[in-house]
Amino acid sequence: MSVLVLGSTGLLGQALMKEAACRGIKANGVARTNADICLDISDVNRLEKIIKEDKPEIIINAVAMTSLDECEKYPDKAYITNARPVAILADLCISCKIYFVQISTDHYYTGDGSDKHGEHCPVRFVNEYARTKYIAEIFALGCRNSLVVRTNIVGFRKKAGQPTFLEWVLASLQNNSQMTLFEDFYTSSIDVGHFSEALFDLIPQRLSGVLNIASSEVANKRQFIEKLAFRLGYSLKNTQNGSVCSLKNVARAESLGLDVRKAEAFLGYRLPTLDQVIDRLVLEYRGN
Repeated sequence: MSVLVLGSTGLLGQALMKEAACRGIKANGVARTNADICLDISDVNRLEKIIKEDKPEIIINAVAMTSLDECEKYPDKAYITNARPVAILADLCISCKIYFVQISTDHYYTGDGSDKHGEHCPVRFVNEYARTKYIAEIFALGCRNSLVVRTNIVGFRKKAGQPTFLEWVLASLQNNSQMTLFEDFYTSSIDVGHFSEALFDLIPQRLSGVLNIASSEVANKRQFIEKLAFRLGYSLKNTQNGSVCSLKNVARAESLGLDVRKAEAFLGYRLPTLDQVIDRLVLEYRGN
């Protein structure tokens, strides 16, 4: 098996490359810098040339412009990064008979509290990020031999000046910085390690369509941070309760829970609980 991982130096891409190496899978990483192949995915002509030269059996696209603020401010750039290359990739995968995995998002649901959303639940687009990611899903599904994965990942990227949500939380806890804990923002966050394991367990089945891969439990951001702080012995004295609605810059979907029973049926095992996700994150944090 040979895999081409697009976005290999990002949060998820690093974990995918690591998991592939652990399984003895040949994987080439593609990113703008510090990768096996250095390329801006928006350069579709060079992207096409590289795919035809590399001839991978599988392409996993983990490239995304994820900043809600940036997507809202530069919608053209969001489209060029999140959506347009996926149309090119889908066509190439059809012509070259490549299995295509498009990593999508869970930013499609609002007003449902802690409900879990299945793959066929109605979606809403409250911002440009959601719009461009959904367009990418449509493009990807133009290839019959493709899988669109909806998820909410957390983990360590280890890039100075570009902290992930988890890295920001840990830095705030370490420094006892003031934090507002949202009680009305729900997710099924899964660490990138568990996610990568599940994805590589599913790839041999060559599933197609839309599939949720996430934690088997839904929690709000306050619950997530409380459990993390408790496990690491950090104080939450300098925190306050708040609402995601207080963030006025960009509209946000806030009911992001995902129903993962379909993926679990294919996997033959349960996806991790919130406690298991926290356990993995704490283990990696202490290891580093």
